[in-house]
Amino acid sequence: MAKKADKQKDAKKDKGAGTVPDGICVAGHPRSAGFVRRAKGWGGVLGLVLATYLGLNAGIPPLEAMVRGLAGGVLGYIALWAIAVTVARQFVIAEVRARYAQVTAAAAAAAAAADGVTDAA
Repeated sequence: MAKKADKQKDAKKDKGAGTVPDGICVAGHPRSAGFVRRAKGWGGVLGLVLATYLGLNAGIPPLEAMVRGLAGGVLGYIALWAIAVTVARQFVIAEVRARYAQVTAAAAAAAAAADGVTDAA
């Protein structure tokens, strides 16, 4: 029975542990994944600092200002995450389109060379 339980635990660990979906995605792109991680971090920090500063500036007691700062940090984290994913998605799409244009141009040049067609210019 112990072996069966161990196999089930291993299957649960392997099922969703750090997997990246196949195909084109923001999470699987090395630069855009880092961009999104940094944006989330900065969004949380900026939201925390801004909300705490505004709370203290408005005369709210420090404990209440810190609680509002935490809420601002969570909101900043979520807001910048959404913005960063949207921007990173556009970068990935543009990169794929540029690579597709390079590949099709190279294929056309190879086909022209194979046919023996050359430019006289």
